[in-house]
Amino acid sequence: MSSSPDRCTKLRTLHARLTNEVKILRENIQKAEQDGIHPSIESLNKIKTLQASLHTVSLQLQNCPPEQSLPATAEVSTSSLLKQVKSSLPAQRVRQWFPDSGQHDEDVDL
Repeated sequence: MSSSPDRCTKLRTLHARLTNEVKILRENIQKAEQDGIHPSIESLNKIKTLQASLHTVSLQLQNCPPEQSLPATAEVSTSSLLKQVKSSLPAQRVRQWFPDSGQHDEDVDL
């Protein structure tokens, strides 16, 4: 069974949320135990249920194609600004304005 891109995106989002929720609950239980408070059975059952759901989502994600990593929007906007400045100024002045731009010179094709 092939998965649609929209379904895969929703599964990835759900996976991230479930993972975060399990992490938070585990941290809260660990913190409570350090304070000498025993976690409730409901909390432990909730973690087990979330882990089971997370496992199911993980199995369904195996049918999805690998996620394509997209550059962050901040990196894209910085990159486009850097391209604009480089096209209008000599390289020496660009490095003065953007000192770390020398590290990314290989990445930017003009």
